[in-house]
Amino acid sequence: MDNIEIQYPFWYILICIIIGLSITAVLYYRASYFPTASKWIKGFLAFVRFLAVTILSLLLLSPVLKYSKQESKKPIVIFAQDASASIQEEMDSVTLSDYQRDLDQVIDDLSSQYEVKTFSFGENYRPGITYEYADRSSNQSTILEYIGDLYGDQNLGAVIYGTDGIYNEGKDPRYANLGFTAPIYSIAMGDTTPDRDLSIRQVFHNNIAYLGDKTSIQIDVTAYNCQNSRSELSVFRIDGEESKQVANQPFIIDKTDFFQTIEIAIPQEEIGLQRFRVSLAPVSGERSLTNNRKDFFIDVIDARQKILILAASPHPDLAALKASLEKNKNYEIETAFLNRFAGKVADYDFIVLHQLPQKGLRTTNVLREINEQKIPRMIVVGNQTNLAGFNQFQGLVDIKLKAASFNEVQAVQNPAFSFFKTSDEFKQNIASFPPLDAPFGDYAVSPGVEVLLKQRIGKIDTDFPLLLIGEENGIKSAIWCAEGIWRWKLFNYLQYESNELFDELISKSVQYVSLKEDKRKFRVFQAKNLLAENEDALFDAELYNQSYQLINEPEVTINIRNSKGEIYTFAFSRKNDSYILDAGKLPVEDYTWEASTHYEGERLTASGQFSVQAIERESYATVANHQMLKQLSINSGGQMLYPNQVSGLTPLLTETNSLKPVYFRILTTRNAIHLKSLFFLLLGLLVIEWGLRRFLGTY
Repeated sequence: MDNIEIQYPFWYILICIIIGLSITAVLYYRASYFPTASKWIKGFLAFVRFLAVTILSLLLLSPVLKYSKQESKKPIVIFAQDASASIQEEMDSVTLSDYQRDLDQVIDDLSSQYEVKTFSFGENYRPGITYEYADRSSNQSTILEYIGDLYGDQNLGAVIYGTDGIYNEGKDPRYANLGFTAPIYSIAMGDTTPDRDLSIRQVFHNNIAYLGDKTSIQIDVTAYNCQNSRSELSVFRIDGEESKQVANQPFIIDKTDFFQTIEIAIPQEEIGLQRFRVSLAPVSGERSLTNNRKDFFIDVIDARQKILILAASPHPDLAALKASLEKNKNYEIETAFLNRFAGKVADYDFIVLHQLPQKGLRTTNVLREINEQKIPRMIVVGNQTNLAGFNQFQGLVDIKLKAASFNEVQAVQNPAFSFFKTSDEFKQNIASFPPLDAPFGDYAVSPGVEVLLKQRIGKIDTDFPLLLIGEENGIKSAIWCAEGIWRWKLFNYLQYESNELFDELISKSVQYVSLKEDKRKFRVFQAKNLLAENEDALFDAELYNQSYQLINEPEVTINIRNSKGEIYTFAFSRKNDSYILDAGKLPVEDYTWEASTHYEGERLTASGQFSVQAIERESYATVANHQMLKQLSINSGGQMLYPNQVSGLTPLLTETNSLKPVYFRILTTRNAIHLKSLFFLLLGLLVIEWGLRRFLGTY
């Protein structure tokens, strides 16, 4: 025990002594109840009582006992060994065996003086060094950051870092957040001689493309020691075991250290998830061909839409609408007049009805079929429109004429419109566009309908709709409550020498109304279509009831089939209102899958494909990066050694000033009232006093 502390001023101790003296004086000063006792016995009893009362009084002050002891902590030396495949592939077996023997000897020698920790790293880090160079990738920054997190605040003396400096995951270890100040002694392994090698570094592409388009992809190509050589980059569409070349481009390698980004446009001719392969023709003397190709997937969607502009009679609005819609390459536009139309409305994805239903023209059958097929539409109301039939055909807006006349109205944008956004330029200029011809009457807009443009009559802004958008019975519609929109197209061009604002209004309106919603009740999504062999195959599934609410009562299973016809069957797990599946790591193969469930007597399915590829990152870079290791060691205060210098690590580390034990003092505190010895002391004092008093004939 070093000392005793109390939380009260020192004079409180005097009070405790006074209390002990006072109680002792009351009992023993001129005491007459054991007259035959000698003075020294009376004095001894008084002292015992004084000591017991004073100690009890002092315990009320909560005295704290402080203890301290000195301990030492050995320096920690960490050995981190690269276990990636490039170590074994690029080093001579004899050199590697000698290195392993010397490193084991150094670890044994240092273990007697220091606390030695060993780790292996590559795809991940783990404790111990096994000299099994099997990792197919190398992440060098993670192990250094882990060492800093675990030992940065301890007596870390040195880090021995055996690696070739090649990393293909993570970041450059020179810029890692080390979290420790100990010197790094790097052991430069591998071969720094550049091999003759041509490789694909990266492929940049969109994940989604549209049928009939040409998708641009960019390929980063590098080459070492291949100057004055020729190669060819080819792109293949892969379908099972078959491949079809869809594009190619030859190029010349004109430098020792060559880099070029090649851009190629590939046509999208088939719908669905398409697998492509980029391949480089090898050059003479290449050591590794595994980095000469890369696969990727693109989901090709058929976004083409057939649009019918169906009118009562010729009108300049028709040409304005057609010219604007034709600027979208995914639209196929056809114009027809109702009295000559012999086609089927079911063949079209979107219909523009101009002034239909028309006065005096039978349109009942066509309009009924449009509603039965639930075809999205845009309706333009004009002076030929039969408003009674129009009100009966749709329920978004009801127009009742007050007189057989039309108003000239301008547009005012409704700031509360939320279905899509228009540009600031459109908002600022739409009010200056020329007036359109709108029916003079009362307008009643149904709930749920949003008005994009309102009517301005003269200088008065009204709530009458000019352009509104809504949905009824699952059918989206856009309705122009006026005709003459061709004037806007001409005005836009005269003012700005372009139709940009007019085209924006038409295209955004048609895109929103014609957008096809995903009505599938059963949907399965895969996290990735191209997996490395160390990645899990992950799936998510969703099941909807008739009200399109998520449910997960029925069981969902999936069959994953490889190219040999072998089938792996899994059951999804339920999570919240949906399903999840971790199918684990699968062998390197091409796979197709079909997920299924039964709901309300119907079998629902979803299918897809994916590929598991071998990790070959260690084949992409085989040249050891000793310059990086040297800089890393110098920056930390260490130095770089070669495998044949490993045996010199023991004297090098023992002579350094950074490997010193840390001495520290441990301070512990304990409340005096918890001391058992103090309890027995008080008990002994009180028992002695009571025993002597009984012996003398009193209490």
